[in-house]
Amino acid sequence: SIANAPSSQGDSTNSWPLFWLHPCAQLVKTAELDPRQNYLVGFHPHGVLAAGAFLNFCTEASGFSTLFPGITPHLMMLSLWFRVPFFRDYLMSGGLVPSDKESASYVLKKPEGGNLLAIIVGGAQEALDARPGSCTLLLKNRKGFVRLAIEHG
Repeated sequence: SIANAPSSQGDSTNSWPLFWLHPCAQLVKTAELDPRQNYLVGFHPHGVLAAGAFLNFCTEASGFSTLFPGITPHLMMLSLWFRVPFFRDYLMSGGLVPSDKESASYVLKKPEGGNLLAIIVGGAQEALDARPGSCTLLLKNRKGFVRLAIEHG
């Protein structure tokens, strides 16, 4: 396993220099990813603002592109935020994707590969149940991501 944190606050590849101090901002690489394939990953815990997922998959705070060259990360987000004009485009420019089956399938079926779709499996309900010192994973009635993985190999 490799835990990656920037060497200094002035690291030129790090657009979020102070966030590497956040405990969820550590991205640990346990396997090589073939950039010719697409990947679906689950993220836990959601937390109040999903800061760990955002930092790892929507910024270079954890050095994602160095750890996984040739892989473009995408993070699923509550679909209602994509209904706001211009804000939708802003979200999508950061790699965020609406959390619906069609959007997930669109990313996962790209034939050229090189995409990683991260799903915060506990969703908004897990965020509402977040408490200091607890780490609860909500999976009951949240198995659509497993079907997606099976459908898209």
